[in-house]
Amino acid sequence: MSYQTAASHIPADRVSATCRITMAGYATSWHEHEEFMFLLPRRGALTLNSEHSKHAQRIAAGVLAVVPPRGFHETASNRGEHCHTAVYVQRDFVSFCARKVNAAMAGGDAPRYFTPSPALLGALHLHGQLSHVDAGAAADVADELPRYRQDLLDRLIASACVEVALSGAQNRAADAGLSREQLVDEIKGYLDAMLAERVDIDTIALEFGMSRRHLTRVFREQAGESITDYQMRQRVARAAALLNVPGTTVLAAAMSVGVESPSYLARLFNRFGMPLPRAFKA
Repeated sequence: MSYQTAASHIPADRVSATCRITMAGYATSWHEHEEFMFLLPRRGALTLNSEHSKHAQRIAAGVLAVVPPRGFHETASNRGEHCHTAVYVQRDFVSFCARKVNAAMAGGDAPRYFTPSPALLGALHLHGQLSHVDAGAAADVADELPRYRQDLLDRLIASACVEVALSGAQNRAADAGLSREQLVDEIKGYLDAMLAERVDIDTIALEFGMSRRHLTRVFREQAGESITDYQMRQRVARAAALLNVPGTTVLAAAMSVGVESPSYLARLFNRFGMPLPRAFKA
């Protein structure tokens, strides 16, 4: 599903805008903004691709990505539950903040990656709380005050984003890409979430922006087994847990983990040295 973007997401009378995005299958086409964009995944991960980067970057929750103005880029979420915050900030406001601390935003057109500060996380938490309150408030009560408060809060969030970027303390792990251990942990999490579906190697490689050969080699070296063996072993473990729940049929357990038939599930139990649950014997 394509997310509609614009050259600017900031209202004419504001210096910034904070957007919380929850969208299944979130993805954008290649585009650019007139303003700075700060991206912070909250649940799930984002893939950020830029014309000025050597490769697409997978941004995990807890990493703040900064995309400079006129930076041509595209973004997409991983599968499953997803939420991220996008903060758009006018260039003049970034310059204003930089003058306040006698610093300058580092040059370059490629995205940069930072660890969000407690101040930024606190401001975003407050934004979420007040947005929930405003959504339930009567429309005819003090209309101007919530808008004024929202403007102040957007400025607070924007200044916290800029402060992180001006600190110069980049998140090296994000900038250089995930370590092999982190990458394989993310792949395992993806596979665990997709056990009920028939996900092949090519689909996994596309999801993580890797070649099929590189994906299978890194996974085997780090996990000590192939992706297929990991999937089958996890299916057996989950099916065994399901079959221990009273009333769960073998067919239901098999279907829940993407196995075509009870007989094939039984063969998988034997393959991995797992005793057949009582449900099979019954």
